Amino acid sequence: MKCKVFTIHLAEETRNLEEVKFNKFLEGVSVGQTFAQIINNEYWSILVFYDDVSTARSQTENYVETQNKPQPAIRSPKPIIETPAPEPVILNTQEEAVFMALREWRNERANQDGLPPYMIAHNDSLMQIAKSHIETKEELIQIKGFGEKRADKYGDEILDILKMQESVSND
Repeated sequence: MKCKVFTIHLAEETRNLEEVKFNKFLEGVSVGQTFAQIINNEYWSILVFYDDVSTARSQTENYVETQNKPQPAIRSPKPIIETPAPEPVILNTQEEAVFMALREWRNERANQDGLPPYMIAHNDSLMQIAKSHIETKEELIQIKGFGEKRADKYGDEILDILKMQESVSND
């Protein structure tokens, strides 16, 4: 795209000639955009953005040509599968005490390791552990969020807490 500035004076003696030149120019181009402003109540200053007619024609032909080509198939987005929210875990008083002990251990361990608590275990996982009465690392692996690595790393500590809480509740 090119640009050109025109001046058309408001005085009659020069205006007609300047308008003729401007109109002649417009006949040979494809105008994209124009801006015009009166300056000091003396003349119009007109800025014209344009393409030569041959350039505009070839761009139009290319556009039409690309529109007639078969377009690649657009893949539809994957369907959203709505899964129901998990049932809330309801803990009895004893399980609540186990959960609180696990949370306290988790927060202390997170501080010790310089990690956020959720990197050790999520609250949901701790609630499931408290609810399931876990006794072995193999059972711990069955809890969502606990794989072999996490069970190997924290399993003994968690099992110790569970045994301690079991003995406290039996007293």
